[in-house]
Amino acid sequence: MDEPGITFSELLRYTELETKRWKEWFAVHPEALERTCDVAKADTVRGLLLHIFATELFFAHAVLDLTKLDWKKLPSQTVDELFGVSDDARRKFQQFLAKAQPDDWDEIRDLGFGNLKASKRKMLAQALLHGVHHRSQLATFLRQRGFDGMWEHDLILTNVMP
Repeated sequence: MDEPGITFSELLRYTELETKRWKEWFAVHPEALERTCDVAKADTVRGLLLHIFATELFFAHAVLDLTKLDWKKLPSQTVDELFGVSDDARRKFQQFLAKAQPDDWDEIRDLGFGNLKASKRKMLAQALLHGVHHRSQLATFLRQRGFDGMWEHDLILTNVMP
């Protein structure tokens, strides 16, 4: 018997809710986007968000067998453009989840850098958990610089699952 656990759909929903809250927060605090930030060598908070969202989109393209994209050409000037990258990735992940067959999950793909290869299952997990990790770093970074108006980020406080 399989162990019960969180599904990718539930984890995707949780990250969607968190991303929506971040978008609303940055709409009120756009000045925070230009703060210098060394998390993930991003240079700025905007750069960190682009790193998170471009990674999501990279893996969304990979699990759907779409062409690679140039993350440097992704629109990111406005809050809507920046968060639109994540919206695009989420839609693509939902598309994959809706059509994935059991064999699709174990399909190993070359990631195109180094000799790194991973299953589509692992790529989806990486994309979603990567964002969770960096958003927690971002929340700490911004609080330490005096920004407030944050919320609790814990999964347990959401309506994602019973």
